[in-house]
Amino acid sequence: MKKLAIKYSLEIIVIILGISISFYMEKQNALSYKEDLKNQSLRRVLKNIEVDQNDFKFNKKANQQAIHSGRWLYQRKDSLENYSKDSIGYHLTMAIFCNTIFVDNQEEYRGLQNSGLIELIENEEVVERLQKKYTIHEFLKKIEGYINQEGILQEYYIYNTTRSKEMDIFMGYVVPSTMRHKNIEPHIMEKLALKGELHKFYLNLVDGQLRRDSVLVKLIQEEIK
Repeated sequence: MKKLAIKYSLEIIVIILGISISFYMEKQNALSYKEDLKNQSLRRVLKNIEVDQNDFKFNKKANQQAIHSGRWLYQRKDSLENYSKDSIGYHLTMAIFCNTIFVDNQEEYRGLQNSGLIELIENEEVVERLQKKYTIHEFLKKIEGYINQEGILQEYYIYNTTRSKEMDIFMGYVVPSTMRHKNIEPHIMEKLALKGELHKFYLNLVDGQLRRDSVLVKLIQEEIK
């Protein structure tokens, strides 16, 4: 009788151990699956960051030209009669229309958040930098919105310039025009100067984000090794 009791006890222990091991393996498999999903999402985030960096570099060039042309006009505001209508028109075009619209892809990041997979990221700095990145993206879009709202400048441009067929299109989307005269009113010059300050602010934000993105890329690469 005692032997039977020991036998049944051992069988029960074996069964319990088998069930426990089975549950443990299922849990580990589920965790490994989620880890794979997290890493896949982070790889896609890396690709999105690469696209963002290329867009930022394009936007930098456009905003730098707007700053340069606005400065060119402002520094010569009292001597524009010494320059050609083409030169004045070119710089006026660049100062007004070298604007950008940043469109980012936040789908993978939002997916990490909504699925809870972001909790599996071991390095908390990756999470913090991702959050900051997309917060700054929204701020950049707002600054672009302010830059693009310069209706007074655009109206002035329409009535005071003529499209030039001799000057090259800048960056594939800004079409230069020539001035119909050589005078730009003081209030327009002041508007251009204020717009230039917004471009500088935007440019500083972009430069900062490019630096932060470079750090973030390295941290993500270490996370998914």
